[in-house]
This record gives sequence, structure tokens and C-alpha cells, in this order.
Amino acid sequence: MRKRDWQLWFFPVMTLLILVSIYFQNQATLNNRDSLTYTYLLNAVQGRLGYGAVGNYGNMIDLQDLEPGDILLGGYPECAYGRFSHAGIYIGDGQVIEGYVDLGITQQPVEHYWTYSEICLLKVKATPAQKQAAIDYARSHLGKLFYPVAFRPGERIWNCTKIVWEAYRQQDINLESNGDIWISPDDFYDSPWVQVIREKSI
Repeated sequence: MRKRDWQLWFFPVMTLLILVSIYFQNQATLNNRDSLTYTYLLNAVQGRLGYGAVGNYGNMIDLQDLEPGDILLGGYPECAYGRFSHAGIYIGDGQVIEGYVDLGITQQPVEHYWTYSEICLLKVKATPAQKQAAIDYARSHLGKLFYPVAFRPGERIWNCTKIVWEAYRQQDINLESNGDIWISPDDFYDSPWVQVIREKSI
């Protein structure tokens, strides 16, 4: 085999080996119909990929009584990984910490959550001290690198859900109990650690 032929095959073969390795290390999760991984793969087969049909849906949910430590969930139609596609942690003064591909972990005005077709506000069953510690943890990661499918372990790459999950996990509050290889916004909605403040669908 010529060197050039070997180079052409190297990366596809390595990718296949990595995917096989991931499958065998996570068989229970990948075969669990309640897992994010299963949901994503099923939706991908049906043609629903990524974030969904992004637009400005103007849900205009009342944000006035949000308290520091609350979680916001937003979703667009046809999202590949569930009802919700985005999450953030409210830090007070009309600001939320969240993650985006182009900004990394960032602090933004909360009003942009009005653009989603699905919106939910969650209160975490935690003490004020735990909530503040979670906010401080998230704030300490501002500017960190974003990757859409950031796996649970490690602190090198993040996504919008991993930063919220880890911020509360550091306070002994695990907002995801399925043991999946990554976290979805729907995991927060289903968590026994939260209660719904209010939600809206358009």
C-alpha cells in the first residue's frame, strides 16, 4: 500500500474505532430509550438535527420574579434532543450565564429567552448559599470553550447544560440522574431537584 493510500484510510478507520469504543463503553446508555443519546440518534434518523427551527417566537413569559440560582430552559421546534434546546442559570440583575458556540461560557441579558417557542423557568431545591456557590462556580468559567456535545467528565470544554449541571453538582445537587454521557436541558426539567415556576409553549 502506498503512503498516500494509507493516509486516506487512517482518519476514517480511527473515527470508526473511536465510535465502536464509545458504543461498547456506553451500551446501557445508548440502548436506554430515556437517554439523550438514544433520543438524539432516533431524531437524527428521522431528519431532525441540531438546535431546531430557530426564530423569534415571542413567548413573553413573565421573568420578573426570577431569583438567583433559577434555571431557564428554551426550545425551538424540531430540536434533535428533546423539548428544550438551551439552558442557563439566572444570576440576578437581569443576567444569565449560559454557553454558545461563538461566545463560549458567557453572561447575557435574560430577555433573549423570549425568542423561544418552548420556555420553562425552574427553581432548584437548594439553600441560598448553595445557589450562590453554583453561580460563583459558573461565573468562574466565563470565557471557557464551548462544544455542543461536551461529555460530562472534564473541565476543558463545556456546553450550556454541562456548566449548569456541574455548578450544582459541586454543591452535591445532581440535576441529571440517568447517567448519560452528556446532559440535556430536558434532564433538568425532569429532575426531582427542581420545581417548575412556570412554562409556556407557542
